[in-house]
Amino acid sequence: MPFSVYVKIIREVIFLSSNSVFAHLDPKQIPALVGADAQKRLSACLKVLNTTVWPLYLIGPSGSGKTLMSMNLAKEYSAEHSVPAYYVQLSPEMTKTSLILGLRLIDGSLTIVDGIVADCMQKGGIIVIDEAAHTTHELLLMLNSILDRTSVTSVGDKIIYSVDTFRVIFCSNDSSYAGNVRLPQSFAQRLVAQYFDYPSFESEVSITEQIAADECNIPLAVPRSVIKYIVATIREMRSDQYPLSARNSAIITVMLNLADASSSSMLADYFTDEGTAEAKRRSAASRILQKDMEVLTMEDLLSEQVSEFQLFTSSVGVETFRNAFLSGSMYYLDVDGLELNQNTVRNTIANNII
Repeated sequence: MPFSVYVKIIREVIFLSSNSVFAHLDPKQIPALVGADAQKRLSACLKVLNTTVWPLYLIGPSGSGKTLMSMNLAKEYSAEHSVPAYYVQLSPEMTKTSLILGLRLIDGSLTIVDGIVADCMQKGGIIVIDEAAHTTHELLLMLNSILDRTSVTSVGDKIIYSVDTFRVIFCSNDSSYAGNVRLPQSFAQRLVAQYFDYPSFESEVSITEQIAADECNIPLAVPRSVIKYIVATIREMRSDQYPLSARNSAIITVMLNLADASSSSMLADYFTDEGTAEAKRRSAASRILQKDMEVLTMEDLLSEQVSEFQLFTSSVGVETFRNAFLSGSMYYLDVDGLELNQNTVRNTIANNII
């Protein structure tokens, strides 16, 4: 998802209780998961939450759906056990006092104040701790005691034990991402880790459609064949250093949706050039139909989906299509971690759009 989508989701699914300053998830605002694969993973993770007290740790590349999965898990668990659900993002500036429990200076006196984790423990709720690796070793080690079977934390003479239904879900990218730390061993030993890779092609197409439809204020007019082409191209370009995802596909889709299209039913000269027409149609068919070029049949090349893609691209303009792709694929941005091969990546993107 684009960053703006996450900002919107986080803003909408969190509300501030009138009785506290803790961020509670509003289950009515959490977007549903898309695809059978996601539902299967949701069911598997819920079994862990419902039958053990072990914390889940969802890890994977940016855009793989970890945060949305964690929110849906919290929503389901909260409803099943009638407990509150909480959400918090870690940062390097956080301390035990701000997150868990600690002494704060209030009206000139040091007072023990519960943090969001302590509040969740006492109410037997479930908490999503996002960006878990984007903090310090010291803070992660302070969480150890709440991850044990006894699940306890203390400061001064105040001790807090958790209610039996208390659960924790962590989410993070791995330590290769800027600002992330490697997990302390004693912390990692307490976790049930679930790796999240990018979804299947069909699921990613559906996710792209959903994000684009949610984020664009006008009806989505981009054909599914075009979205398939975009997603296939993004999947070819992505790498560990350049983690393009459905977020990027959705941005490209929306940019095309906003483009002025002609009413002509003629293909652009780009697609009809005698010397390259078949090669371009073959490339489009391979991406849209998810078939190797060597096995494509004449029926595949002349399929309605391929024709629809070329006609739509012709209507908005080939250069407009290119520009939309460049705008949504981080082409113009200086991306952290790509300092040594930024130009190579840019050339690969520019040469493989269409």
